[in-house]
Amino acid sequence: MLAVLCLLSACRSLAPSALPVDELPAHWPERRAALQGWQRYALEGRVAVQAGDEGFTAALRWAQTDERSTLELQGPLGAGAVRFEHSPRQAPIETAAARQALESQLGFALPVESLRYWLLGVPDPTLAAEESVLETSGRLGALLQGGWRIDYPRYAMVAGSRVELPETLEIRRESVRLRVRIAHWEGNR
Repeated sequence: MLAVLCLLSACRSLAPSALPVDELPAHWPERRAALQGWQRYALEGRVAVQAGDEGFTAALRWAQTDERSTLELQGPLGAGAVRFEHSPRQAPIETAAARQALESQLGFALPVESLRYWLLGVPDPTLAAEESVLETSGRLGALLQGGWRIDYPRYAMVAGSRVELPETLEIRRESVRLRVRIAHWEGNR
């Protein structure tokens, strides 16, 4: 019975959704290019954040609509809610004020422009990166980019599709560590 339970827990899938593609390429260069091209998707999950001696957990929502990224974090019972929107079309003063408010609430600067790609399991195409690709699956295992290390310990199939996306990722830099667990993906074709 224990062996069956272990096997079933290893074969889980993420909640169903309508993703931008029905299937991703098997080879890394094509897979990377396909995912970097996704302009519309959303996800829900949880995040655990450790910044120095401080830490918290929160519900996580991310929405990507063309160039606009929206990040929402909400603590237990709605405490400590954070909402951040970023678009390259925002006025520089507006962007700087929003970044400062986000950094003040989190206790560190979060690279939102890169995070939109890291969540999908690919590097930000605008920055140099060191990639560690899992040869057997053609997926990213780890990434060094912009002074951050991103590890992808677990991927899962999105239910109702043949698309495999990150289920957990760990993002680290100096004394900051984020552990993200994604429960649900959505996309618009």
